[in-house]
Amino acid sequence: MLPDRILVIDDDPSWQELLAESIQGSDAAPPGGLALHVAGSYEEADALLDRQHFHLAFVDLRLKEDQRELEGKRLVQKIVGLDEGTSVVIATGHADVSTAITALREWNVLDFVLKDEWDPGKVAHLVGTGLAQARLAYRSKYESSLDLLRGAQGIYGWTAAMLDLFAPANEVDRPDRRLADFLNRLLYGLQPLLPLGDESGMQVLAATRVATIKFWSKALGSPAAVFLGRTRGFDCETSAGIGFNRLVRSDEEPALGLVGAVSAPAVPSFEAFTSRQWRDGR
Repeated sequence: MLPDRILVIDDDPSWQELLAESIQGSDAAPPGGLALHVAGSYEEADALLDRQHFHLAFVDLRLKEDQRELEGKRLVQKIVGLDEGTSVVIATGHADVSTAITALREWNVLDFVLKDEWDPGKVAHLVGTGLAQARLAYRSKYESSLDLLRGAQGIYGWTAAMLDLFAPANEVDRPDRRLADFLNRLLYGLQPLLPLGDESGMQVLAATRVATIKFWSKALGSPAAVFLGRTRGFDCETSAGIGFNRLVRSDEEPALGLVGAVSAPAVPSFEAFTSRQWRDGR
């Protein structure tokens, strides 16, 4: 299980530390733990949001005190516009309270916290509330991964081709539904999935009869590949090493005789965009 991901956007190192401590003081950490990322500028946060999915974001409205434009406001609007189920909490001073209230009313922001009246208990509470809402939104939004996997192919033709490739003589009830459930189970938690340019859709290696589908996983913050093959003779570890070298997960659908593996690079390239990380309280 991947950890829940929280993003702190603040240009002041002391506030970064304070927010991190308050977040880690929450007892709402899921079984997979928390991955806390910090961005110290608009540019850094903007790049992270393009490549990484977050369940919860704490955003300082005024990232640069000497600028009239509230860069944090632009980031909040971007997060809301991405519509990835991310809960947003605004951190602000009294001078920008009116903007924070507008965000609550118009942008569906979870809440705001005042830096001038810091309450670590409230922050810890918002972590629990925000993550719970985000998990629910995530489950509702990413129930199916089939649209990305099939690329430009029609869903019925693509499903039929998959079943013909891997289970041509199968006689189980609703094999198409079993296939969809298997693929969604294999990829759940890796969304949002983005196509990798011209590599979207399924490619079949004729020599091995293994299907490969490559994509960018915003949950992993890196490229990933899914490999599908018949149960007999399919080696997850070997297949995962084709182009990538870290096995993320594998699964099997016995009724269809189908097995799959997801792999990713050992060192995700998005790490260059993060300034600091705390994982599981470290």
